[in-house]
Formats: sequence, C-alpha cells, structure tokens
Amino acid sequence: MKSLPWIIVATALIGSILQAVLFWPQLPNKVASHFNGAGQPDGWMSKTNFVAMTLLLQFGLAAMMFGIGWLVRVLPHSMINIPNKEYWLAGERRDQTLNDSAAMMAWIAAGTAVFMMVIFYFSFDANVGEKNGLNSTATWIAVVIYLVWLTVYCVMSLKKYYSVPAR
Repeated sequence: MKSLPWIIVATALIGSILQAVLFWPQLPNKVASHFNGAGQPDGWMSKTNFVAMTLLLQFGLAAMMFGIGWLVRVLPHSMINIPNKEYWLAGERRDQTLNDSAAMMAWIAAGTAVFMMVIFYFSFDANVGEKNGLNSTATWIAVVIYLVWLTVYCVMSLKKYYSVPAR
C-alpha cells in the first residue's frame, strides 16, 4: 500500500509523456494554452513551450508534494502544524505521525498527478483538429471530482488528529 501512490504518480507521469509524444505531431505551432470558464481559448503559446510547460508542471508538482512529505520528517516541531501537536508529535507517536503525514502527501501527489494528466489531455485535445475550444463540461466535471476527492481525503486523513484518546 505504501508504494501504490508512487506507482500512480509514475503511471501519470508516463501517461503525460505519452500524451505529449502522441499529440506533438498534431498540434499547431501556436497552441491555445489557457481557456475561459466556457472553454474558449484566451491565451496562446508556442507548441514547444506548451508541451514543456505541461511536463514541467506535472513533474514539478509531483516532486514538490513528495518533497513536502520528506521535509515534514526533518522539520522542527515548531514548523509542523497539526491539531493537538503536542500529543501527536510526542516521542512514542512522532515517527508514526510523520510517516502518516508523508503518506498523506504521497496520496495527494497521486490524485493531483492523475488530475493534471486529465486536464492536460483536455488541453491537448482542444488544440487538434477542428475543435472550437476546450470541452468545458468534461473539464469542470474533472475539477469537481478532484476537489471533492481532495477535500474528503484531507478531512478523513486529518480527522484523527482533532481528538486525543483518553488515557
């Protein structure tokens, strides 16, 4: 189970690379890179910059989230913000709490990597053929699913820290 988020992130990163490779020949030289809420393009960049940006964002976000999971293990307690910190970071619980925090960030990285791969797919797809913009319905559905998942996951993960077991 500890390796599953890593596998999901790796799969999403590979999927993003494959998307870039497969869409590259079909993309115009000037690519719509930003879309308004209705799915109409309102920002453009070169094909090279667009593909580089999508891959940089995908890899950068994953590295940042896994980095935060690692960093929490070496930060002083004063820089860690969880409810009932004194209890959860006490000697006998400290390692488990920090491991749980790192696992939480790994799962957030996994969900975010999948979400970004989906959004980038929609962006690539909007730029090929005779399309008139982004599929805004599918994009908004993906955004809502991601935000609901992220909210529920964070609430469920942090719930245990709000109460201290009776001694």
